[in-house]
Amino acid sequence: MANLPDVLPIGPYFREMVWGGRRLQELYGKDLPAEKRIGESFELSAYAERESVVAAGPLAGRELRGLIAEFGEQLVGQQVWERYDGRFPLLIKLLDAQQDLSIQVHPDDAYTQAKGLEETGKMEAWFVLHSDEGRVAFGLKPGVDREQFAAASGSEGIEELIQFHPAQPGDVLFMPPGTVHALCQGVVIYEVQQSSDLTYRIYDYGRLGLDGQPRQLHVQEALEVIDFDTEMGGPTNWRKLPGAQADRAVLVDCEHFRLDLHRSEGGETRHAAGDSFLAFTLVEGEALVKGEEEFPLRAMDTALVPVHREFAIEPQGEGACTYLIASVPVEQ
Repeated sequence: MANLPDVLPIGPYFREMVWGGRRLQELYGKDLPAEKRIGESFELSAYAERESVVAAGPLAGRELRGLIAEFGEQLVGQQVWERYDGRFPLLIKLLDAQQDLSIQVHPDDAYTQAKGLEETGKMEAWFVLHSDEGRVAFGLKPGVDREQFAAASGSEGIEELIQFHPAQPGDVLFMPPGTVHALCQGVVIYEVQQSSDLTYRIYDYGRLGLDGQPRQLHVQEALEVIDFDTEMGGPTNWRKLPGAQADRAVLVDCEHFRLDLHRSEGGETRHAAGDSFLAFTLVEGEALVKGEEEFPLRAMDTALVPVHREFAIEPQGEGACTYLIASVPVEQ
């Protein structure tokens, strides 16, 4: 068995989507495949056939799934390994919406288990990276009930029942399962979620998929999982979150993941993984990430830090660097 480094720089898997574009290359220098409309960059993924790979170091070229099979709890932590039955629990993506995405909803774990589905539910959170004066759909308007929604599902009238909000860089949205939502044109986000691809489309603008065929809607399933009782707020800039400081904030702390933001203006900032792995994504600036080895990172690069390992971040060049750290909540 090879030794497990302190830091694993990760290379993404790119997924073409009918609503995608080229902004991940234009804005962040991602090496996108030519003439493809890339909507999703899987920055950290053990999802079958959409796997990330180690980008540098002694394990370069290895797929994340294979590393999990080899190192198990040495990589993710004992509690995480046991809780998720040896599956990597999180998926981190960048999304580039050059068209409005479908109006959609995701199920929770209880629903997928009751239906005997192989996938888990899908809880997720967004951090807005870029917006061309774009917007997001997030939650239902107050008072909308199941009958109203069912009558409008599959038609453009559904938009009259949904809350739309302007999206600005630095905005945070936490999306529990059952929340009706859509990412809209001109917005680029970082997304952390359960490692699942279960999406129930409610309305898709009559759009054809990459195969030239109409994209399937899932209205009945959506009606079974939508939360009609909880009123959702809107996006919140991270600086306005409770407890936020000038250089750090807890963006989300939920059942399946925690997401923290950090800013560093110079010198090393040290971090240590506890009983969960850490997934580090640089969202602004350039930096060196230092473990046993040093690796340069630029904006939108991601690295994985195994359980109980330490690492340091050192900004490079002028200005601060901003980064997100995702982890799985564990008992202390």
